[in-house]
Amino acid sequence: MKATKIIWMITSLLLIIVTGCEKEVLNKKSRSSFTDEDVWQDINLAEKLVFSTYDALGGWGWPQEGAGGLLSTATDEAFMLFDYGFWPVSSGTIDASNMGVFTNSWRDGYKSIRNINIFLNRIDNVPGADPEKVKRLKGEMKFIRAKAYADLISFFGGVPLITNVYSLNDEFTEKRASYQECVNFIVKELDEAKEMVPPTVTAENWGKVTQGACLALKSEVLLYAASKLHDPASTPNGPLFTYDQANKWQQASDAAKAVIDLNYYSLVPVNTWQEYTQIFLKANPEIIFARPYSPEFSHPNIDQINTPNGYNGWSGNIPSQNLVDDFKMMDGTNFDWTNPEHAAEPYKNRDPRFYANIVYQGATYRGRQTEFFLPGGLDSRDGPESWNYATTGYSMRKFMDESLDFKKGLGKQPFIFFRLAEMYLNYAEAQYYLGNEAVAKEYVNKIRARVHMPEINSSGAQLLEDIQHERRIELCFESKRFFDVRRWMIAEETGNKNAKGIEWKKENGVLKYNIIDVQQRSFTARMYYLPIPLSEINKTGLEQNPGY
Repeated sequence: MKATKIIWMITSLLLIIVTGCEKEVLNKKSRSSFTDEDVWQDINLAEKLVFSTYDALGGWGWPQEGAGGLLSTATDEAFMLFDYGFWPVSSGTIDASNMGVFTNSWRDGYKSIRNINIFLNRIDNVPGADPEKVKRLKGEMKFIRAKAYADLISFFGGVPLITNVYSLNDEFTEKRASYQECVNFIVKELDEAKEMVPPTVTAENWGKVTQGACLALKSEVLLYAASKLHDPASTPNGPLFTYDQANKWQQASDAAKAVIDLNYYSLVPVNTWQEYTQIFLKANPEIIFARPYSPEFSHPNIDQINTPNGYNGWSGNIPSQNLVDDFKMMDGTNFDWTNPEHAAEPYKNRDPRFYANIVYQGATYRGRQTEFFLPGGLDSRDGPESWNYATTGYSMRKFMDESLDFKKGLGKQPFIFFRLAEMYLNYAEAQYYLGNEAVAKEYVNKIRARVHMPEINSSGAQLLEDIQHERRIELCFESKRFFDVRRWMIAEETGNKNAKGIEWKKENGVLKYNIIDVQQRSFTARMYYLPIPLSEINKTGLEQNPGY
């Protein structure tokens, strides 16, 4: 098993290098052998740089590309069985010299920014290039640079805004820009990029930047900026963290509505939870922007990584009981362990998205019922490769292609950055803060109606809680929760609850369970932002974030 994982990790790294490249070999040279002069004399070679730069957006395993861990495991959504650097975050021990999964986030962000700066500095001088193609490529690169900065400020607060190209001999004198300056820069970049890229793309170009992608990222950036974490009254505050705009919620609302009003996207209708699972397996009208994969240039084997050991899977990113308990009953009421009916059959009559997202004891998965119970359960520590058993008693169904034999080939599920349901939730949240509760409920209920859940009819603080809950359920495992609990400033509550699971035992043919702790967790106020790596502080003298 260990040898298999080493081979898989090496293969993943190789795949990362080539992902995004076209399959044909141009001029019988590898891209890495091109000199600067080669590239800037041929628009086709320059376009290759754009293809490769898409890798910087991230994908399966982000922020530690190729490792297979999801950002969800640094939240109350899930637990990573193999750690992959998540322990410093989950345990609260993260510091500037021990950043775990985020070790390379700063470096990789600025590496891609530097490459894009070089591109934007030289692309206009490529001889004989079609001006329309140049315009489109510049738009794509501006978007990718905006996404890199958006990620950086979400992790670190205000960061240096660099648009020129430094050489090795240049003295770095840039200081951290204010958070508000960074947001304004990103929004400006996205507004410019939107005018350079097409409204839509053909199926063969699916995954390239469109106007919808630009607007969706703008929506996310402005929603995050408007949130409590960046309010001047919150701590930490000051220029590196504060967004002080009187109309901030109107900006966030307008940005989300702009995506919706494109009318290019629609919620995929479903009649069953099984149909809901298909939304995440291939291109469809709901997805605004995603990173596509193919069997030739594929992601790490997320199906094997996240499937129970009884199927020869690794149980990597495993859902927590904390998340499971938050899926409501089908009638819209809360699940309650003190309710005898709920406790007797904890997986009965839940929100359909529970069944679409979670594999639980007795669920049908890949052609048989799961057996997480002891003794003798196929998917327990008594099963094959016992070190891979799911310690929480659950595995992830979302994103899994159950038709794929992962022992024979890799899947091609896209990594979704933005989809329309998220834009509805962005809009609902902004409308709530603008005092338009009826509109907020309307857009939340559009999402709930899709899965046949009853409408919410709350108001005031309860409505905000309902909006946040809907986001927790609809977007689970989609790398949103990490930022949501921080921007809402509830991470000191959610991050200080231990990751829980369920332990099943079969005695005389009768199944019994206990709720257990699977990981002790800790979150302190300083962790609303990541530390800037000590190596960067030592090199540049940048101001460190509070508490580190």
